[in-house]
Amino acid sequence: MPASYFEGEKFRGLSFIEERFQGLTLVDCAFQDCVFESCAFLRCVLTECRFLNCRITDPKCEYSQVKFLTLENCSLTGVNWGLLLPTGGFGDPLERMEACRLKYNFFTGIDLRRFSFSGTALQGCMFAECNLMESNFQNCGLHETEFFRCDLTGANFREAVGYKVDVPSCTVKGAKFSLPEAANLLYSLGIQVD
Repeated sequence: MPASYFEGEKFRGLSFIEERFQGLTLVDCAFQDCVFESCAFLRCVLTECRFLNCRITDPKCEYSQVKFLTLENCSLTGVNWGLLLPTGGFGDPLERMEACRLKYNFFTGIDLRRFSFSGTALQGCMFAECNLMESNFQNCGLHETEFFRCDLTGANFREAVGYKVDVPSCTVKGAKFSLPEAANLLYSLGIQVD
């Protein structure tokens, strides 16, 4: 990708391993069946791009940002979303996510109000200081996924499994949980259930 600006382009079947992208701007582009493995992104901007059946592994991001991404049936490993927040806080990094698999992703200081993770598998992920009010985690496999200092007011965790919520640091008023998984919330309060 030698050019630095792409708009409305469709990319299919591309595979990049340890590539370095610098000063790249992508607007309303679509990626299908693409692989980005251990790639470096320096001063890159992705706006309203769509990823379908893509694999993104351990991206190294510096001074880069994403806005309104759509991810469908993608596998994302080692993404630090906190490093990809839009400049000035304008715009959300994610527009929609459907049937994705996230492993070791970090969400720090991100506003994900009313965002739906429903049906997505998250393993070993961390949400810290995020606004997740009324977000939907229904039917999610959240194995070893942790929530710390997050606003979970009204969030839906029905039928979700494997999560760890630090209840003393999170706001959980009106959040919805299912048994038996909800009993694990008591452990962070030092309460033992037999």
